[in-house]
Amino acid sequence: MCSIVMPQRFQEQACLNAVALAQWLGLLLTALMFLAVGLSPTVADEDPYRIMHNAIMSKGNVNYSAERVVELYQDGRRTRAVRQRVYCKRGDKLHIETLEPPSEAGRLVISNGKWLWEYSPQRREVIQRQLQPSSRLKSNQQHAAQLIRELLVLRYIGGTTVASRPAHELAIRDKSGRLLRKCWIDTGTNVELKLEKYGGNGALYTRTEITSIHYSPSFATGMFSFAAPAGVVVRRAPPPAKRMALATAEQVAGFRAIIPGYLPSSYIFESNNVAVTTYKKMLTLWLTFSNGLDSFSLFETRWQHTDKGAQQQRCATQWYNDGICFTLVGDLTAGEIEKLMKSLQQ
Repeated sequence: MCSIVMPQRFQEQACLNAVALAQWLGLLLTALMFLAVGLSPTVADEDPYRIMHNAIMSKGNVNYSAERVVELYQDGRRTRAVRQRVYCKRGDKLHIETLEPPSEAGRLVISNGKWLWEYSPQRREVIQRQLQPSSRLKSNQQHAAQLIRELLVLRYIGGTTVASRPAHELAIRDKSGRLLRKCWIDTGTNVELKLEKYGGNGALYTRTEITSIHYSPSFATGMFSFAAPAGVVVRRAPPPAKRMALATAEQVAGFRAIIPGYLPSSYIFESNNVAVTTYKKMLTLWLTFSNGLDSFSLFETRWQHTDKGAQQQRCATQWYNDGICFTLVGDLTAGEIEKLMKSLQQ
């Protein structure tokens, strides 16, 4: 299995462990940091694209503290639940502490706006990641909002209440009509109070819900910085990859990318958002595919290997074909992965 350590990417979607551990930042757990001071809802505010755009563009710019529950489902049954305490401060500062279950209590995700630390007391390990500059984050947010408008179908369901706060309820589908998400966004602050994600069969598989929230929190000194306790191993992830056009990336890597002939509904290949990274000292092309809300990555490395069988671990699938090691990372269904793999063999 490729052991590529990927730097955090905006809106990368998260696998089950990523949700539970508050990793794969910004995918499911950091989606709750949507903010912006607004007025009481009006007819104009019921435009679902306007609501989503405002939520995305105002991420990381309001102070609040909250408790939330992240639930995972399989075949209609809840299989996992994680309760967390969250603090957000203007400037993309973040502090997430896992409270339950007891086996995961004490896990932390902390950001000071420039660096992010993921600490597991159970493993006695911390992963430190450098974040993208705020200007790049804003550019990514603009791009995501535009993709959502172009690729997805949003519908305003109505007004409701979540965590004693008035909220807009939205349903999000791809252009084939498949339900992808439901979300509930605070009408006064644009904080996303509740999020549900649905799988390829239309079944709920993740729910993240704020159960209480306060917009005038007190922040303890040092809350948004982290010093590793004695004896804890610190692992530094690679810095954010430089993004470039496909042709430029191919020149740097020294080989041509293989582009899938199949993509899940509403996804596009971001040909101007390609990076070059390394795997076992071999140059690797990093291709990104997105629909604005979710994304997945395909890593391609020139590699001589006789095993053509696919291997899976968490949310990654790896296989070899015609001298290329492919590593697919993302939250796709088994059927989508199979079709994508076959399209790369043609």
